[in-house]
Amino acid sequence: MTEFQISRTWRPKKGASELDATMAEIRFLVGDRNVSEFVEDAGHVCDHLEIPAYFLAEWIAENWWPLLWEPRKSEEGTDDAEFVSRHSILAAQHGFALPRIMFVPTGRTIHITATARDAAFADVRFRNASQASPLGEEVEKELRAFVGAVCSRLDQSHVHGTGLHEAWQSVLDVAPDEELFCRFAGALGLDPHDVSDTTAALLDRLLERLGERLLMDLCLVAPATSFEAIAGAAEAAFLGINTVDAADIQPLLQMPTPSDNFAVPAWRRGVQAAKRLRSKMGVEETDSSGASRVFERLGLHTDRYGEHFANEVSLTGAVARSDDEARVALLQPMLTQRRFAAARAIFTAWTSDQHEMRFLTSAVTRDQQASRAFAAELTAPYALLRKRSKHSLLTQDQVFDLAAELQIGADVVSKQALNNGLQVTAS
Repeated sequence: MTEFQISRTWRPKKGASELDATMAEIRFLVGDRNVSEFVEDAGHVCDHLEIPAYFLAEWIAENWWPLLWEPRKSEEGTDDAEFVSRHSILAAQHGFALPRIMFVPTGRTIHITATARDAAFADVRFRNASQASPLGEEVEKELRAFVGAVCSRLDQSHVHGTGLHEAWQSVLDVAPDEELFCRFAGALGLDPHDVSDTTAALLDRLLERLGERLLMDLCLVAPATSFEAIAGAAEAAFLGINTVDAADIQPLLQMPTPSDNFAVPAWRRGVQAAKRLRSKMGVEETDSSGASRVFERLGLHTDRYGEHFANEVSLTGAVARSDDEARVALLQPMLTQRRFAAARAIFTAWTSDQHEMRFLTSAVTRDQQASRAFAAELTAPYALLRKRSKHSLLTQDQVFDLAAELQIGADVVSKQALNNGLQVTAS
């Protein structure tokens, strides 16, 4: 079943403008729901929009690369206005009411959410909410077909030289050897034409030094405004990775690699992998020293760290896998932070390809999300938190005591408790 679709039926309208030429009945399908359905104040229900398709197509073309490649940079905080303008179709309204639909890349997939909203000035209420996470190439194919159809409609109506034509042609003109640069720019939240000479030169240098996968890791986590600083931390990690002792990941390779099921949230993959690892290594899920036992079994040291960039908390470490060994560079000064990053490194080494290096970042992509969920479950097992709770409650003092016992941040314990249905109270 198609998880995302924009259907259109052209409506004839007198006039020779881009709006007249592209008047259409439009329906948006997200998951299994028609999120275009709205109710007018009078109570009449309509299952489609009748609007010009021009503005929506123009917005898609102008935001093409960020729309397909820019994820949220962190799970903390709310989206700023500029991010929303690149990812929500509400930015394409221009006086015509649209449902609230957000497109947020998460790595190989794009998470699409539609939420109910009242369009007060239009006196209509979009009442259907839905979400889906189709593969990025499927979303790209649907958006490409929609924009192409709108451009063809304009051409058939003898409407030429519009802003949409110009924006879409700039996408079509990208040569195969330029596409990678455009993806990096999009991941940074930029149109490729807006990349400064300084940033372009830095991207070229980092691509040569780090390679495509590592550079994409950086672009997926870095806002354009701080890319240079984060790149500096990344280069330090890259240069220092071979100075650390290698961990033995042979025990991991004896277990099936955690596979990703795009039909479920990414965190499930990480949690299930942590439980499987404990089970195979004979570590009780209520053992407060469980994470330390796993670190010792793999020879993974958390007592030292590399050069620290205090303002670059977006990048916490690097993992380089080679056959049955992995070298892990930990970049944070606090032991609790390094233990969490080391746990993430185990998952990353386990799921990486042979002779591959990856960065540990705060980006909201499926693999980074899964590694964080793995680390939370390994270092602060839910079964232990539940055992220590009383009537599914943990006090703040208990959270701090557990954090000290587990040698992990109190924020990790608190979030792990809350994410699993336990309550955390002040006293």
